[in-house]
Amino acid sequence: MSLVAVVGDSCTTTSLGIAAAWPTDEQCVVAEFDPTGGCLAAWLDLPRSPGLAEVAASSAPNTWSTIQSMVQHAQGGIDVLLAPVRAVEAAAVVAAATSSVLPVLAAVASPVVIADGGRLCGALSQLVLHADVVVVAHRQHSGSAAAAALGFERLADLTSQLAVRSIPTVVALIGDRPYGADDIAGFVEADVVVTIADDPWSAAVFAGRAGSAMRLRRSPLMRSLGELAGAISAKLRQVRTYDGSVSNGMLERSA
Repeated sequence: MSLVAVVGDSCTTTSLGIAAAWPTDEQCVVAEFDPTGGCLAAWLDLPRSPGLAEVAASSAPNTWSTIQSMVQHAQGGIDVLLAPVRAVEAAAVVAAATSSVLPVLAAVASPVVIADGGRLCGALSQLVLHADVVVVAHRQHSGSAAAAALGFERLADLTSQLAVRSIPTVVALIGDRPYGADDIAGFVEADVVVTIADDPWSAAVFAGRAGSAMRLRRSPLMRSLGELAGAISAKLRQVRTYDGSVSNGMLERSA
């Protein structure tokens, strides 16, 4: 089990950044499941196909070998499963892939799948419900404490829905003003809250702007993404350990 759903604000940048900062001893792939359309083909200068549309249309969409054959390898070393760019097509493809592809991604042990699910509109998506860990990216309003507080109320509503379903949750708080991670940790129901640097230059490089790879590695955004990736990886290990101990216990009781 190794499906990480990333939802909320700036979740495409966050998903790509998590993959770039992922521990080197584990493979990972970024999968676009945003029904409003994918961005990574343009950002990473990749052809728009093959991708999720080809998986969903194949004769065997519910096998890992089919999914793996549609994964593209970006120049920077990140593997991606691309969604269609246009919203109407993307929504149809994500809907079709929900029943056949998501269960496979949730069941595969390796690589870790980091799925960009876009913004949630009310109800929890099927991607979130299939995930082993959910990352909620939340950008706070730095210029208004009142607006920031309102945003946290809505964030708390979302994390409480995840907590009721016992879904491990990591909040990626974008920006450290007017509130820090410690300020909201007791307000939202999340396992971990990690502050992500509000770093427009580095975010623009992730989105396809030319920039120094060395400067990007040393940037505040990459340092904070490293902390976030480490927190997610640790939470995944806990989930795997728990599931393994439960399975072993069931086997012992049935013996």
